[in-house]
Amino acid sequence: MKIMAFIGSPRKNGNTAKIVNAICKGAKESGHEVEIYNLSEMDNMGCNACDACQLEKVDFCLIDDKLTNLLPQIAKADYLIVGTPIYMLQVSGATKNFLDRLRPFLKPDLTAKHLPGKKYITVTCSGAPAAAFSNVTEYFNQFFGYFGMENAGNIVVGNLQEKDDIIRRSKILEEAEEMGKKLS
Repeated sequence: MKIMAFIGSPRKNGNTAKIVNAICKGAKESGHEVEIYNLSEMDNMGCNACDACQLEKVDFCLIDDKLTNLLPQIAKADYLIVGTPIYMLQVSGATKNFLDRLRPFLKPDLTAKHLPGKKYITVTCSGAPAAAFSNVTEYFNQFFGYFGMENAGNIVVGNLQEKDDIIRRSKILEEAEEMGKKLS
């Protein structure tokens, strides 16, 4: 099974990355093919609403950047994992740009293509209590649900003030790794 993970934090090895990496470690241990991308390090120019994908002028996207090259791979993946810190009450900017760039997975009549039936996992981390930003997980579930994807889990962690706070909460990392091992 092919899994693509996207980390939307500018902190290369921060709390969000550690949790996503734990899921991916478990998935690799179960024999799955895993690719991890840090969205803040990618050349992602953002959707410019040119409508080339909606007018079916291109298979995926007209923009010439690294993310466009990944869109066909996303279409072939079995699982998407998206992790983001909570910034200003919502997903990070890098994560939002990524989500916007999934527009080519909608047909001109706005029904989904390529993604229905695939599974997703989301990871959200915040400095506030986890319950304070449950709306972000709801947003993810609504977003991916619109594409006909199936939820395979959401990890929501709050009270992470410093870059490595998750290390002191090893139970969460263990649960994330176990989640990855159980992917099917």
